[in-house]
Amino acid sequence: MGLSVDTHKHIIGQTAGRQYFPWQQRWHQSLNWAYGAGAPNRGMPPFERDPSLLFPKMMERLNDPDGLCTIRDMDTAGVDASLLLPIDYDFSWGSASDITIQEKHEHIAQLQEKYPGRFYGLAGPDPRRPGAVDIFNRGIKELKLNGLKMIPKTGFYVWEERAYQLFDRCLEFGVPAFVCTQPEGGGYNRVRFTDPIHLDEVVGDFPDMKLVCLHAGAPLYDYFEHALLVCARGNNTAISLDMWLWGFEMLVPNFIPNIMTNEEAVVTLLARARDTLGPHRIMWGSDSFSGPRVDASNLFGRATGFGLKELLDWLRRLPDTAVKYGKSFTKEEVDLILGENASRFIGAKEYPQWKLPHKYGYKRRTPPPTRAS
Repeated sequence: MGLSVDTHKHIIGQTAGRQYFPWQQRWHQSLNWAYGAGAPNRGMPPFERDPSLLFPKMMERLNDPDGLCTIRDMDTAGVDASLLLPIDYDFSWGSASDITIQEKHEHIAQLQEKYPGRFYGLAGPDPRRPGAVDIFNRGIKELKLNGLKMIPKTGFYVWEERAYQLFDRCLEFGVPAFVCTQPEGGGYNRVRFTDPIHLDEVVGDFPDMKLVCLHAGAPLYDYFEHALLVCARGNNTAISLDMWLWGFEMLVPNFIPNIMTNEEAVVTLLARARDTLGPHRIMWGSDSFSGPRVDASNLFGRATGFGLKELLDWLRRLPDTAVKYGKSFTKEEVDLILGENASRFIGAKEYPQWKLPHKYGYKRRTPPPTRAS
């Protein structure tokens, strides 16, 4: 059995009196729990929940400073390693978290050292943050983190010069960039920045940089197509799937005509990604937290009990499942998706057969005209 690597895991390392996220984000989530889509009545009267009851304690449900809850869930599900992604929310919400992005990087680095081979951390300062390049440099050079996490939905485009300064460093250090493309609410509140089509310029300007399109635009199918279009252009690009994989458990509408079940939709989508990009450029992630009152047994299916273990078991059964819907996957392809691709991208182990003998050897900006022609 091949490696299983979760490419999208978050860990909260919060201390007494110091909050991990801005207060507006926590209040936003509390209101959603009380009155919105997170409530049992899905935003319909009667409004009997009190968001102020959740607000002071919501982060304690997720707090896992020593990583024990996360390791517990990984072991239960059979996950060999997880990529730990920091979250720099401050510019999205307009106030500072009590815990700085530098401290978040340090916490991830400590966990990486504490659990060698189980955690691989990324550095993720908002590119608009003063000193973002220095913060990222320190994350890679001093803290030994393994790449960049970028969240455009906090309010910037990936083709802006301030973002490109971080991509410059990725090329310099030989590390990958993982970029969020999820146009869904929650903590990120600037949806227009998330369309994967914006990564097209990044692929063109940094063709030698390893780039992973997180979420592949879930849950919008046109965004999924944009992710495939953009990633198909480069030799060093990949997608990481999360919500697309458990859509058949979360009642995501059937987005492909003339199919009978949502499971068939997921198999069809996976086959399209494989046929477009190849199995060597697809990964999976949970985009999940673990904590004292949150575990991975029911994260994806809510009340259905479809969790991290069930997702991995379903992926491992993909060769047999796909046949039911007229598709085919080999065990070797599933092993690549489950973890070998992620391991190769972050350098967790050596893959000599995958080393390209030549590089593009350039990076570029949109050039101004230098003379009349």
